[in-house]
Amino acid sequence: MAWRGIFKIFSTIASGKNNLPEEKMDFEEETGDRVLNDEVELGDEEGEEGHRQTFAGAIPGKMVQCLKTDQVRGPFEPPRLVLEPPLRTANPLKLMGTAIPLVQIGGVDKVLALPLPHLPFFPGFHRPVQVKDPKLLAALQESYARHAPYVGAFLVKDEPGTDPSLVSGSKAEKNIYDLKGKELLNRLYEVGIHAKILGIRGDRVVLVALGRIRIMEMVDKEPLTVKVGHLKDKPYNKDDDVIKATSFEVKSTLSDVLNTRSYLKRTCTKCIDNSEFPRLADLGAVISGAKNLQCQQVLEELDVYKRLKLTLELLKKSMEISKIPELVLETDSKTTLSAKFRERLEGNRDQIPLHVLQVINEELSKLQQFGASSIEFNETHNYLDWLTALPWGIYSDENFDVFWAKKILDEDNYGLADVKERILEFIAVGKHRGTTQGRILCFSGPPGVGKMSIGRSIARALNRKFYSISVGGLTNIAEIKGHFRINVSSTPGKMVQCLKTVGTANPLVLIDGVDKLGRQHARDLTSAVLDLLDPEQNAKFVDNYFFFPIDLSKVLFVCTADVVDNIPKDFLYRMELISIAGYVTDEKMHIARDYLEKSTREACGIKPEEVEVTDAALLCLIEKYCHEAGVQNLQKHIEKIYHKIALQLGRQGVSYEPAIADKPGEALVRCAGELSKKDVTDFKTIQESEAIGTIEKVVVDISNLADFVGDPVFNAERIYDQTPVGVAMGLAWTAMGGSTLYIKATQIEQGEGKGALTLPGQLGDVMKGSAQLAHIVARSMLFKKEPDNRYFANSKLYLHVPLRATPMDEPSAGCTMITSLLSLAMKKLVKKDLAITGEFTLLGKILPIGWVKEKTIAARRNGVKTIIFPSANKRDFDELATNVKEGLDVHFVDDYNQIFDIAFGDDQETGK
Repeated sequence: MAWRGIFKIFSTIASGKNNLPEEKMDFEEETGDRVLNDEVELGDEEGEEGHRQTFAGAIPGKMVQCLKTDQVRGPFEPPRLVLEPPLRTANPLKLMGTAIPLVQIGGVDKVLALPLPHLPFFPGFHRPVQVKDPKLLAALQESYARHAPYVGAFLVKDEPGTDPSLVSGSKAEKNIYDLKGKELLNRLYEVGIHAKILGIRGDRVVLVALGRIRIMEMVDKEPLTVKVGHLKDKPYNKDDDVIKATSFEVKSTLSDVLNTRSYLKRTCTKCIDNSEFPRLADLGAVISGAKNLQCQQVLEELDVYKRLKLTLELLKKSMEISKIPELVLETDSKTTLSAKFRERLEGNRDQIPLHVLQVINEELSKLQQFGASSIEFNETHNYLDWLTALPWGIYSDENFDVFWAKKILDEDNYGLADVKERILEFIAVGKHRGTTQGRILCFSGPPGVGKMSIGRSIARALNRKFYSISVGGLTNIAEIKGHFRINVSSTPGKMVQCLKTVGTANPLVLIDGVDKLGRQHARDLTSAVLDLLDPEQNAKFVDNYFFFPIDLSKVLFVCTADVVDNIPKDFLYRMELISIAGYVTDEKMHIARDYLEKSTREACGIKPEEVEVTDAALLCLIEKYCHEAGVQNLQKHIEKIYHKIALQLGRQGVSYEPAIADKPGEALVRCAGELSKKDVTDFKTIQESEAIGTIEKVVVDISNLADFVGDPVFNAERIYDQTPVGVAMGLAWTAMGGSTLYIKATQIEQGEGKGALTLPGQLGDVMKGSAQLAHIVARSMLFKKEPDNRYFANSKLYLHVPLRATPMDEPSAGCTMITSLLSLAMKKLVKKDLAITGEFTLLGKILPIGWVKEKTIAARRNGVKTIIFPSANKRDFDELATNVKEGLDVHFVDDYNQIFDIAFGDDQETGK
């Protein structure tokens, strides 16, 4: 692994040419390429250091990209490198512009002797060497400046009488640099490498090996300078069959070795095919990772055939050694894994179904047969991991105490008395039955009314683990039923993942957004969720990943939905619907003060005495910013207020900077995480002492509320204090809760016999039919009250209904439409603060409507004093909480004549 980067260079510069472009390279260890075993490794982790070759988009590091850009062609010519900051050289282009042959022929040179404490150097490779001898380093710098950048690199012999495996590298290097002159010469191998200095940065010298040399004699003791003779390979016949066969065997073994080192395979394959015999032997020695002495023997061997044989032996030995840890690791890993899986089953083996135990035993047997690196092994391992991690037969003890349940529900949720009462009934029935299985609760209501919070409270009250699954965004049946076990990435469905996560077989699972399943066209997804929920089927729920039934009958399922009309019909008749209409203003005040504000303040780390949010500010926030039925938006606005308060308190605080030491030459740079204990103590003391006197309490009131949350973003639904002629107020229901709406009638054309009614194009068929019928009933009513009034017969009218009345809304605006049309025809104002809801027949009889609570809350929110409901809805209204009905004058009617008398009494004014 240490030679990885060298081979990347070797493969690129194996054939090069002159005229190389300049590239920049910094050889500092902190910012450049990594160095392992004193060899340059250019395949770094990411970016500048390159990616691991583990995926299709992996790329080499910047140095290898540099070599690719250089387009080297000459024999073993390295790219020219311009170091930053600039090195001392008069003409680096001239210095680096000549080709470097692999073997220098003949001649004797005088060079500095550079000791190599670790592996030897081979021709054609770059290598940075750390020089710790100051005199030797100075001499190398001087040689480099004199344009004689050559040095002899020699491997150091092991110290006599010591075991090199027991001596650390740093200690060995220290012993080497303590030697001088003759002592150092005696510790060096005679055969080394003639190298050229590419650059010097600090104590790191970057070399490129040129050829083999042998020490002839010592010239100077300190720094050690020797006279060397250049060595050349012995002549050999390239066409010799024995050499060819040996080289072929070396290449084959090299390929096998590279198969175990994927990070080198792509880089070195081309280099192996194109290398000559001497070069191939050197490359094989490097890849083998052999020890110092073995590599030195290859370096000293000048007979090409013998060098190939030495390299072949090293490669085969390396191959055999690489197999030993794999076999041991594979055997150990299989035994360890099997023991781990069996240990998981020890505690509850008696509770595991027999068919599951049989599957586990079969898979454990398969695990021993597959190789650790095979796909089947990984698939079997994952399968066993899931099988043994599931809580077979592990159940939490249920608590059916209704008093405890009521306490939990009151702690976690304010109001909702009717919902809590229904939940207590559900728990009480479970106590008598001994189980709550077989029943599915579904909480419906607008977003933010606390449906999921109630689900958590039920789980806490029953002492069950809680898990939530959102099915709104699911489009693949495998998310519920699991993936078929066809590859390593296959996983079970969400229900099995739930059991593994919670660790019990009887959790409370909340299925969030079942109404959104109706939007999916894939019928199989709805069927999969139905298989999960149906108590008649989930006792034998089959996940595709396992292919055997799993008992989910002990799981308690609770569902949530925003719009009941969108829930698939197959679900509806299996569920018990519990509607959560929303909160009135005083309920929101209690929730904001007792729950939302307290939790937000604690989350921001603000003390109660540091801030005050007045009731008036909260009331303004509810009425002008958070008008919806739920409290989700209210929570966001309270969080926004406290975030700004935290910033104000932070700006009022006192900053503290530790003193900087002023000793000559001492630079003290410390970050907040590096302060001493005394600094931190002093810092906290100063902060606390000064905060008491300087930090002012932040008060949020109506006057400065806009500074925290901006201008009101929600305009009141109530537009008129007194509705004008032709306008009547109705009550409607939307997905966000109850809402008021103004239905307006106006005349667009008048003439004899032009009586007609025009409607907006966005109305649904139900609303359009109701409007046409309202026009007919209004004409009939006008004829009875004012026989001479021919307004409807001679007027073309336009009836406007706000967008808030969606086509999904049930027919409940008919009475309001009649009232609006009659107000226009008789030029009379409708009674002030009156809201009307109800549908009618052709004969004027009033039909019941739905969503009484939501519409009542909307009326209270908008300051309505008088409400008209159908008589059939009196029971629904009587069931409402007292605080919802308080202050309202409610009339229950059976006929439209009663509505007419209330809306257009004798005391009503006539409009202009």
